[in-house]
Amino acid sequence: MKLAIFELTDCGGCALNVLFLYDRLFDILEFYEIVEFHMASSSRSKEKVDVALVTGTVSTQRDLEVLREARNRSEYLIALGTCATHGSVQGSVENAKEAFRRIYGHVKGPTKVLEPRPITEYVPVDFAIPGCPYNKEEMFQVLMNLARGVEPVAKDYPVCLECKLNEYECVLLKKGIPCLGPVTAGGCNAQCPALGLGCIGCRGPSMDANVPGLVEVLKEILPEEEIARKLRTFTRW
Repeated sequence: MKLAIFELTDCGGCALNVLFLYDRLFDILEFYEIVEFHMASSSRSKEKVDVALVTGTVSTQRDLEVLREARNRSEYLIALGTCATHGSVQGSVENAKEAFRRIYGHVKGPTKVLEPRPITEYVPVDFAIPGCPYNKEEMFQVLMNLARGVEPVAKDYPVCLECKLNEYECVLLKKGIPCLGPVTAGGCNAQCPALGLGCIGCRGPSMDANVPGLVEVLKEILPEEEIARKLRTFTRW
């Protein structure tokens, strides 16, 4: 099978995370030929691919063109990382053009600046793997399933369930630490609560998330404007 990895506007961490598979990357190469991956190679390709991984937000006209190319060339397209699935941090910027002007002045960029949005706003996506960064083991398993002809299954439970399965102490109820675990999609194995930290919601909302209920609990700890900021940091869209 042929695999291509397309990078839009982001920090670069999602593409780098593929390389952080280390030896397991060779397991992927037993099933896939990677025909395009700018983080690792300068080679370019225009051929059709079986699977495309797309990272980052659509923040420029160039991003939009790359995204449409990825969709047109691929049989199966995966949104990889919270930038691609929900817009992430740069998606919370309410006026990207003004922010660009404040940072760079009136210098015109090489491409038209757009309001940062997830790729799901522009093209159909076959599967989404959220996370900032995403769980690379989850990505590995999804690619292996596709290579074997098995349709991957999205996580339909919150981070809270993973805390319970790992027998972690609840940082929200026991320690009074703000935590978005009750309304955030699982799949990270509750990495932040495992370290005694509150979940920051980087995987986006879980299915059937009871946001109003969590807000009532968080009001005992935080002012409402701070709660709102936490909820929209990664998922304003």
